[in-house]
Amino acid sequence: MNWKVKAFVQKCISVLPERLSFEIYFQMQRHFGRLKKPFNPINPPSGGISEGIRFLEKIQNAGYTYRDKVFFEVGTGWVALVPLTYWLSGAKKIITMDLNPWLRKELVKESISFIANNHDKIKIVMGDFLDEERLTALTEFNKRKKFDINEYLTFCHIEYISPGDAKKTSLLNDTIDYHTSSAVFEHIPLNELKEILNEGNRIVKKDGLFIHDIDYGDHYAPIDIGITPIHFLRYSEEEHKKFIHRFHYVNRLRHDDFMELFKSVGHKFLTIDPHKNENVEIMLNKGEIVLDKKFISKSNDILSITGSWFVTQKESLP
Repeated sequence: MNWKVKAFVQKCISVLPERLSFEIYFQMQRHFGRLKKPFNPINPPSGGISEGIRFLEKIQNAGYTYRDKVFFEVGTGWVALVPLTYWLSGAKKIITMDLNPWLRKELVKESISFIANNHDKIKIVMGDFLDEERLTALTEFNKRKKFDINEYLTFCHIEYISPGDAKKTSLLNDTIDYHTSSAVFEHIPLNELKEILNEGNRIVKKDGLFIHDIDYGDHYAPIDIGITPIHFLRYSEEEHKKFIHRFHYVNRLRHDDFMELFKSVGHKFLTIDPHKNENVEIMLNKGEIVLDKKFISKSNDILSITGSWFVTQKESLP
């Protein structure tokens, strides 16, 4: 699909009354987009069990444990699979907060049924991270005749808050072990990101971790092979605003901007794992990618980074 067609359709839907627009957008994703049946919770287009495992690996590689810990997630999404992965690994509690009420009962139920009927696959994917007693318990829960999403969330120690403001959580000081997000920070304005991280500094324990997976790429690129992962960097701020709507805000911050963001809130870096797109770097070096003046001063090395993991820790508050 041409990205401009998709952007136009999404923008038209976004101007409808909120409840109606969310429902139509979901049905579009369910029938034609990334939520199409059969939905595989292990490795969907974003935020699946495999993604949750990567968070656990970052924690383990930093020398920390994930069992009996309290997680806070910014941006729940459609299915809350990353929080479920935390619980399946032995987490004590997961608080997941979303500005918009994306969570869908039918997708959650479909995912739980898949997990219950595919123990071998789940065991392979999760490996030593899996608490098999919890997998068994989840399977028994799935046998209930009536699926109640609130009972499910309680059962899995998941507190879902939506609408919720990650800038003002009302959580107690020093109560969170791990502050996480998956492909969310690119959808939030810079000034609000600072507020979210400063609130994180308040609620995360002194030795807690911030673990964030951020996608810097043009989110229309995966559905249109005719554009590059940094296609949207050719537009000025005014031109780019034409493609912004309720379902598609991206801040276009680059790797150096995010580095500066974490520094500005007093964080030290434990791990930075950037993803460099070699094809984009080659095209930039050949002068084959048009850039708006806002991005011309950035190096090709920075511009070719299309995403990164950050594992940080508060060191000194600004």
